[in-house]
Amino acid sequence: MRKTGRWLTAGALATAFAVGFTGTAWAGGVLPNGTAVSSTAAQGYAYTTSYDYWSVSAVQPSSGANDGLTLLNAGGGFAGGSDVGQDRTNFVAVDSNSGTEPFGTWYTQIVPHTAGSYWAEAQYGAKITTIPTPTHHGTTGAGDPDIAFSVLPGNQVVTVSDLYLTAGESFWASTSTAAQELYLLEATPGLSSTYVQGRSAAAAAQSTKVVDNCTLYTAKQTGWHALVLVGDTPLTGSSQAGIAIGIHQYDPSQPTYCPMADFPGATP
Repeated sequence: MRKTGRWLTAGALATAFAVGFTGTAWAGGVLPNGTAVSSTAAQGYAYTTSYDYWSVSAVQPSSGANDGLTLLNAGGGFAGGSDVGQDRTNFVAVDSNSGTEPFGTWYTQIVPHTAGSYWAEAQYGAKITTIPTPTHHGTTGAGDPDIAFSVLPGNQVVTVSDLYLTAGESFWASTSTAAQELYLLEATPGLSSTYVQGRSAAAAAQSTKVVDNCTLYTAKQTGWHALVLVGDTPLTGSSQAGIAIGIHQYDPSQPTYCPMADFPGATP
């Protein structure tokens, strides 16, 4: 399924700052797309949504630290938050697909609860994950073409991609602990409280279960979902390190068989 995108005017972000967010609380400026920035102080950042996708902003604390995240909308009103505790990454994702949140500027406020540095990052959204139709039984290993991947490089805080699912549709993730890192977010049509979700809300709302050494995810709604991947280990600075979770189509005729049960090895 294909998407089309629309850009906001080039001056939209600058205008938003000029209207009401020029104080020191927003001294962090624009939170760049796909690049982590570091600080030690309470700081405000902004990013702008421009496409019909989910977007996300996140903060990852240094070892032993605890940093919360609050997201405000373009008018300065509270939109969502995440505060999951020490040594854990907080994120808030926004659905800007048709019929949900309008395009605009979002203000990410980092709230340190302890001393220490943190990394903040935004992903504006422009990626789609497509799960291949299986061509054979089982998998031959991590390089099998029947497997898609959700990947978080070691120099990034968060990644997000859109995945189209119908209500009741399921897919496999390649580890039994995937639901602690990979979150399936979905918006309920007409229910605005689901258009912006923090990490705790996303965890509570997603439908997962562990079967055959894998995690099975199931959609409750039909539409564009978000796959948000985070880790709770401080950044390595290397794009070669990080997390890679395999994703495979679910076969309802074999509900207790995961074709990635022995991942990254072959599964017969």
